[in-house]
This record gives sequence, C-alpha cells and structure tokens, in this order.
Amino acid sequence: MRETTDPSGDVSADLDESILLPQLACPAGRIGIAVGDMLERSNHAVIMKSFDLLDLHANERVLEVGLGNGGHIALVLEQAETLRFTGIDISPTMIAAARRRNAAFVRDGQVRLETANVVGMPFATASFDKAVTSNSTYFWPHLTAGLKEIRRVLRVDGTLVIAAITPEAAIEMPFAEYGFTVHDAAALEAACLAAGFGRIGITRYLEPLSDPPQEHGPREFYLLRACAA
Repeated sequence: MRETTDPSGDVSADLDESILLPQLACPAGRIGIAVGDMLERSNHAVIMKSFDLLDLHANERVLEVGLGNGGHIALVLEQAETLRFTGIDISPTMIAAARRRNAAFVRDGQVRLETANVVGMPFATASFDKAVTSNSTYFWPHLTAGLKEIRRVLRVDGTLVIAAITPEAAIEMPFAEYGFTVHDAAALEAACLAAGFGRIGITRYLEPLSDPPQEHGPREFYLLRACAA
C-alpha cells in the first residue's frame, strides 16, 4: 500500500486505486475517514443539485440514503425552515463522522443518523415526505428492492431524487472490477416503475469544473425525479 498525505492534508490523494476504490462502497477506518472527506468534496455539487431538485419546504421530513460524512447537512437545513433530516449509510465510520460534524443538530433532534442498509430500513411506512440518494445506487445489491423500500417509507405523492453517473462518464473510471454497477436511464426508470413510482423525469447534469481540476474532468450524471404512486 502506498499511503501518503498531499500538501492539502488529503490522505486519500496518493492511495493506490486497489486500496481506494474498494473503500468507496463502505469507507472504514482511518483511510475511510479520508475517503469520506474526499467524496464529500468531489461530489458536493451533484449532492446539492439533488437537494435543489427535491424542492424542500418548511416542516418536511427528508431522508438521504448514503449520506457519507454528512458535510452538506447544514447547507440542506438552510433550504427550508424546521426541516427534519434523516440519513442512513452502511458505513459505521461515515455515520460516526456525520454525527460528529452535526452534533448540535443531532442533540436538538432535527437530525437523525443511522447505520442501515437501503433494504430493510428501520423506519415506519410513510415516515418521510421526500428522499434523495446521490452516487449510492452503484453499490446496492438489488436496485429495485432498494427502491421498493424507499417507496415504503415515503408518503403517497412523496418525491424521490436519484443522482447517478451516466454509463458514458463511467467508462473513464475503473468501476466495474470493484463491484460497481452503473445503470443507464432506461434501467433506472424501469426499476422506479417496478418499485411503485410514477411521473418520472430524467435530465442530465454536467458537474462544474473543479479547482484544482480532477484528472477525469467534469462528470455527467443522471438526475431522476419521481413521485411515490
């Protein structure tokens, strides 16, 4: 393993791909913390674009599946008054980091963060008004099963937003050999329909140029918005 720290303090910056890429699904340990920080930075634009598409309103209950280290939660809570935010992640390391970052919100009861899988979430039926997931569907063992569970915890007419990299953009990245499953627009739409969603719209989103630029250049994502039928 080659692990160093770049001048910015990013331990993940010089990790071998064979160490870094398996951490993306479930960051763990000290390396996982660094990977979580890297993911929060590199995915910040598409995460916030996803929440913008949710169109949050006062007092709504919002669920995020695969929230990472939760570095964006404070910004989300600024989008509407008295939001109630719940986030899940399969990584205990990420949930611990998110709880540290958002300790005041957790103490106040405005934010709830749980280690959980998208299949079999510990929430009652119709617990949420809106749900979002960014860059997590690649790791789900079964796309439709995960979406059915999100449908279960959403109220009727609740909104779901999915952000996922396009297959064309994924070609430039060595995902497949590390267990990533990248879905095209037709597969995402079909899974949503099978899970009980309707009024599905899909647009493409090109992330802005980063500073410093990323090696792979700007990535293109699908932004899918659907309503619970």
